[in-house]
Amino acid sequence: MQNPFPVLCLLAGVSLLSWFSASGQTPPEGRSRGGRLKPGEIVTPADRGVKWQNQLQVGTPAPPFTLPLLSIEKNSSQNAKREAETTVSLDKLRAERPVVLIFGSLTCPPFRGQLENVDALYDQFKDRAEFLFVYIREAHPDSIVSVLDESGNETLLKIVQPKDDTTRTSTAATCQRTTDLRMPVAVDGLENAVGQAYAGWPNRMVVVGTDGNIMMASAPSPRGTDARRLRLWLEENLPATN
Repeated sequence: MQNPFPVLCLLAGVSLLSWFSASGQTPPEGRSRGGRLKPGEIVTPADRGVKWQNQLQVGTPAPPFTLPLLSIEKNSSQNAKREAETTVSLDKLRAERPVVLIFGSLTCPPFRGQLENVDALYDQFKDRAEFLFVYIREAHPDSIVSVLDESGNETLLKIVQPKDDTTRTSTAATCQRTTDLRMPVAVDGLENAVGQAYAGWPNRMVVVGTDGNIMMASAPSPRGTDARRLRLWLEENLPATN
C-alpha cells in the first residue's frame, strides 16, 4: 500500500488556501510563526525520495550521532559551557538529562504550526531535559514560504531540496530566524544519516534517556510533532523536583 503520509502533509498545507479561495476571502495578514499559509505561499507535492524505514522501539538503544550546531542559546547557564562548540553529540547531550529530539523542515506546514508550542516547552522544561531540533530533508521542496531575511524583512522564498551542506545550513538558519526559535538547532548532512537512522521524515519527536535508550517516539508523519502530546509526556515522566 502506498504511504499516505506525504499526501496528508500536502493536504494539510493546501486546505487553508482552498477554503479561502472558495469563500472569496483572503488569508489574514500578520507575522505567523506557525503553519498558517500566507498570501503568496505555495505548498508543492511531498518529496517522494528514498523512504526511511522506522526501526526505533522504546527501550532499545538510540542511534548515536554528532552533528554541526547551527546555534545555541547564549544566555542559558546550562548551555554557557557549550558556547564555543560547533558540534553536538547525543552521548554528550544525554550525560545528565534525557534528550528531546525534534526532526523536521521548514516546508512542512503542520510542522511549522507546532514549532512555537514546542519551543515554549523548551523554555519550560530545559532544566529537566535537553532539547535539540535536527533540521532534515525538506518535506515539500520547491515550496514558496514566507520567511524573514537576514535584515528581518518578510519575503517570499523558494525552498529547494539542497544539493550541498551550505544550502541546507542556510535554510535551517532561515527556519530558525523566521520561527524565532530559542532551542538549539543542529543540521543533518546531505547523506541524511541521522534523519534516516531516526526515520525523522517528514517530522517526528524522540526522547532519549540518560542510559542511551529510546524513552518515547512519535510516529513519523506530517503530525509527528505534537506539542500537546510532548507536554503530557514530559509532565508525567520528568516531574519537577523541589
